[in-house]
Amino acid sequence: MESAFHLVDVKVQDLTPAIVKEYRGIPGSATEREINEAHVKKLRERAEGGRSVVYHWATAEVKDKPGQLIRINGQHSSEMLSQLDGTMPSNLKVVREHYLCQDRDAVALLFQQFDARFSTRSTADIAGVYQGIQSALKDVPKPYAKLAIDGFTWFARYVGKTPVPIGDEAYGLMAREELHPFIIWLGQTLTSKTRELQPRGVIGAMYGTFEASSSKAREFWEQVSRGGDPDDEDCPATRIDKWLREIYEGRLEIDKLGAGNYFQACINAWNAHIDGKSLSTVRYEVKKNFAPIRD
Repeated sequence: MESAFHLVDVKVQDLTPAIVKEYRGIPGSATEREINEAHVKKLRERAEGGRSVVYHWATAEVKDKPGQLIRINGQHSSEMLSQLDGTMPSNLKVVREHYLCQDRDAVALLFQQFDARFSTRSTADIAGVYQGIQSALKDVPKPYAKLAIDGFTWFARYVGKTPVPIGDEAYGLMAREELHPFIIWLGQTLTSKTRELQPRGVIGAMYGTFEASSSKAREFWEQVSRGGDPDDEDCPATRIDKWLREIYEGRLEIDKLGAGNYFQACINAWNAHIDGKSLSTVRYEVKKNFAPIRD
């Protein structure tokens, strides 16, 4: 099958300010996106943090306009490096490819081959990487290990008022050995049949109760995961599980229900359980502060 474009040349170069300036001077193709300053900022943080890898740039020329180079890939990285100017890290490399395209449609097709959306790394991929380097967590299903960190970081920020990493960097918390018992337990508790327990606020409540008393948390949430006591609808475990399932299944619609509401509802049910009281109504409204977690 004849390709609409083909590789003419590929080379590896040392990245210098002169190379960056030369590449920035090549006109961008019509396919090139507008500069996204947030994207440039992220790349700069990587470069200044010593996390740069080999850059990948590509140019092309169209068959009916020989010698007229256009830039296909590397717009944001070259823009970021041009801003660094005299402070550009040393020992950087760039792979430069050059293509010949049959026509303008081939240019558009070539552009699509770089940074394809289907190959983008998701947050689940990043979480899996951090989990994979912790041998103690190797048997925890990856989705639940990720949920454990998501729930913990929410709890730390909004309940514990403790600063924690955000975004992909949060999954580096997998390295905290003090979190391993919670992560392992959560992986043993959650299943495909307990999706109502997986909102971030619920996981945050599970972490908070586990921190208060791991033995009592195991007992309570195991009961919740089984639907509570079928003979006692006012049992706290029964009541909170029914409420969560009705929301998950769309049988109970509540306006503006956020993670804090899930957390508040679960902690109120937990406190009733600890106090040995029944629970006739799920209270999820958040007032000035969250309810304290009893142990």
